[in-house]
Amino acid sequence: MPIDKKKIPQSKIKIIGDFISWAAECAESVANGNRPEIGKGLFGESGELIVYEILRHFEVDASSLSYALEVDERLAEVFRDILARISTEDYLDCATLCMYGFIIGNYTDEDFRYVYRYSLGRLKDRKLVEDWLRKALVFLAACKYESEREILAEVRELIRYLGAPLPNPRTYLETCNELGIDIEQMLVQEDYRLVDTIRRHTKYLEEATGSKTYLEIWTQSSEWLPDALSSRILRMYRERAYREVQSEIPETTPAKQAFDLVKKHFKEIGFQSDKDAVLPIRLQELPTSPPPEAIDPSVFEMIPQKLRINLLPSMAYYTATKRIEIIFLGGPRIGRSSVLIKTDTGGILLDYGLSVANQKIPEWAPELEMIDTVIVSHAHLDHVGGLPVLYDTYSGKWCSTGMTGAITKVLLDDAISIGTPAPPRSRDRTDLISRLNQSNVDKVTKNHVKLEIGKSSEVGPGIVVTPIDACHIPGSTSLLIDIEGKKILYTGDFNIDSSVLFQGASLPTDIDVVMFDGTYWAREDFDRAQVTRTIQDVIENHGPVVIPSFAVGRSQEILMILEGLGITRTRNVMVAGMAERVTKLAGINGRWSGMKKNKVVLEKDDVLVAGGGMMGGGLARHHFKEHQNDPRAAVILCGYLAPRTPGWNLHNGYEPHSCRVQYARLSAHSSASNLERYIKSCKGKRVMLHTPHEGRPRGVTIPERASKLVLNV
Repeated sequence: MPIDKKKIPQSKIKIIGDFISWAAECAESVANGNRPEIGKGLFGESGELIVYEILRHFEVDASSLSYALEVDERLAEVFRDILARISTEDYLDCATLCMYGFIIGNYTDEDFRYVYRYSLGRLKDRKLVEDWLRKALVFLAACKYESEREILAEVRELIRYLGAPLPNPRTYLETCNELGIDIEQMLVQEDYRLVDTIRRHTKYLEEATGSKTYLEIWTQSSEWLPDALSSRILRMYRERAYREVQSEIPETTPAKQAFDLVKKHFKEIGFQSDKDAVLPIRLQELPTSPPPEAIDPSVFEMIPQKLRINLLPSMAYYTATKRIEIIFLGGPRIGRSSVLIKTDTGGILLDYGLSVANQKIPEWAPELEMIDTVIVSHAHLDHVGGLPVLYDTYSGKWCSTGMTGAITKVLLDDAISIGTPAPPRSRDRTDLISRLNQSNVDKVTKNHVKLEIGKSSEVGPGIVVTPIDACHIPGSTSLLIDIEGKKILYTGDFNIDSSVLFQGASLPTDIDVVMFDGTYWAREDFDRAQVTRTIQDVIENHGPVVIPSFAVGRSQEILMILEGLGITRTRNVMVAGMAERVTKLAGINGRWSGMKKNKVVLEKDDVLVAGGGMMGGGLARHHFKEHQNDPRAAVILCGYLAPRTPGWNLHNGYEPHSCRVQYARLSAHSSASNLERYIKSCKGKRVMLHTPHEGRPRGVTIPERASKLVLNV
């Protein structure tokens, strides 16, 4: 195939554009059978690397580029995670090759993120890696945008995606100059100067913020300030706002009048996160609160007992909400679910997850510091993993079903080992993820309040929540929320399809807003009947069999399938690790057994169900390696496989093996057809959360990170 240089991404930044044009000319020369002299690239690497990726993209023989071939082989070993040791110099060549491949279209953003995160904890010379990353991010952004502001904005988004530390934008000045991008004039503009001042003078925030209102600070600096700094600034302004307004409120002022006075004062001083509304007004935070209102006994009875002491101050000063803001803190990608519903006096938080792919929690927002309660839909890390970070400062309660509460404790204890970030983020106290520790996990465990499916509870002033069985995993719920007659449904992860564990969720359709899980929107359906046939075929013809599966939900479904097929009668079916603990917590029983500690080798009759569905470690990975070259053995992969994980590598042929490997894909989410059918039946506004779908479906909104949806009551 000839090289079409028009299909190679270009840049209007001269030094980068010239470099790409030069690489394209070299690639065309190699494609024509010539041997041009290829010098160094912009990163000091061999220019062969970008030429190689161009040739590979156009399926042209690149065997003459011997050095690039060596780097490509080493990169394949990085992806397979089989390198015992790698030097920083070799790693940087691999990372540069992947970066060029990403720009040209040979690799995905997931590949690029994997290669960056591979370096964490493996390479001691972090300065070289961080210097390379800074240049790589500017290069990537300059291949996409021309203006300096757009380039820095794209750099920031890439940093968030990778899970890298958020630096001061001024640190990019030298790198941009080196690549022919002049950001110096931009950095002296007001918003960048403010960020620079705050970050350099964190001990003197009063002086650094000057006479600006909170709205000005938030609008101008939030994108480049670490979350912990943003939180400190919010608290400083909040304390000042309540202290100043106190003098305007006599001790005998009725609560309604006091609310109006505080609201007026907040508007005057700009204590807002957007120009259209002030931040929640919590009269109980005044140094001297006005006389409280009596609480309606019927409302009091709807508050769960363990929640009453925590909520009474809010309830006593409750004023009927006129404006509801739904703030999407988790963003559109799957990985860190969270939605905040703000009312005039507080609000609730729905889930607070952790993305294991990049150790990111939901976006910080000022309203996050003023919530009344947290409601959790179900116990998966992408919905509960961030709770310990939240509880570093939050002292309220979180609510869920009893089953979700019990499983969450098991998951969070395990998350300490997999969720804690590697350096440099673990040393950065301005990064909230550094607060993921055992002490905060213990706080989460102590502050749980049980909700019952089908029973309505008042969980915040004027906020009534009714959990509905979501049929996703044991204990999972969708949440029907009523605020002053406005009905909002948050589905969480839910499953309308029937399975061996559940009959399928039955959710309401007559609602004002439905915020739904879009994991399988517009994606091909999975076939549970075919999965059952596949599992039966593999186990009838192979042994031992290893089934890596997610500990919560998937392991229990697999065990029940094995029970239904009668395999638990004819084979030695074992469940191990966290999967065994969760199965017992869920009260799911059958003719299987826990794996004994002295069981170190699997035998032909054994079928092992073990946690670690992507085979990143644990017993499933260990016993696969034990039988990797045994054609009589088999591995059944049964869940989502993130790109470049060991399970993904195995399924896609990147891990040599002689044993049988079969993908029997199950899901605890609704299939595409049933999901679309249900959403079309909903009468209100439809909002799709956390989906890989990149289109804009008709009649469905996919909210951007930290965007808002406003409902007037």
